[in-house]
Amino acid sequence: MQSNNPILTRVEVSGDYSQPMTVQGAIQKSVLLTVIAAVLGLGLFFYTMLTGQAAIAYAAAIVGAIGGLILALIATFKPNTARMLAIPYALFEGAFLGGISVIFQQKFPGVPLQALLATFVTTLVMFALYRMELIRATEKFKAVVMSASLAIAMVFVVQIIMSLVFGSSIPYVFESNWLGIGFAAFVAVIASLNLILDFDLIESGAAQYAPKAMEWVSAIALLATLVWMYYSFLRLLSLIQGDD
Repeated sequence: MQSNNPILTRVEVSGDYSQPMTVQGAIQKSVLLTVIAAVLGLGLFFYTMLTGQAAIAYAAAIVGAIGGLILALIATFKPNTARMLAIPYALFEGAFLGGISVIFQQKFPGVPLQALLATFVTTLVMFALYRMELIRATEKFKAVVMSASLAIAMVFVVQIIMSLVFGSSIPYVFESNWLGIGFAAFVAVIASLNLILDFDLIESGAAQYAPKAMEWVSAIALLATLVWMYYSFLRLLSLIQGDD
């Protein structure tokens, strides 16, 4: 069966079909990467909080974000490198998680734990909705979620450029007001809906006998979504707290 998914298509072109991917294999690798990122993130969080070395948190967040983004892009466009890049990617994501959690904890005590719980509960809910087929990754659904995700990415790129070059930000959108909170809530919703795309990627890959490398690609994609969800909830909850 020919896939319309661009990631699956790239793997199909150069993959080895003697060992097709399985849903179980993708889940196991997803759990592995998530555990690695979580353990490193928690370790870094508690170490930094106990020692009070805030500079480590900022450095970890920046290095983790940039390193993770680079490896994710490479794995997306060169899927057969995913197996080699998966563990380093998880380590970068763990560094980002630990660093960004410390930064938010210092400014908004308790928010990281709330964001973690929100991410966990949302993941379970989205998985349940997907399994019960209440939400399906139709072509229209994929187009809407991917377009919204791209639009959000562009907004953040503009915000970063304005912050670095002009020392300013997009008016109202990143502030603790009704527009800023609304945008943050929208981002959190879109990030959560990306889980449906990840679940579909795993099921579609297994159904179409995609190569084994697709398990690592799927694991990286799922971890990226979980990290994005967590960060989105961090921003949303911090803005709500800041508006009190």
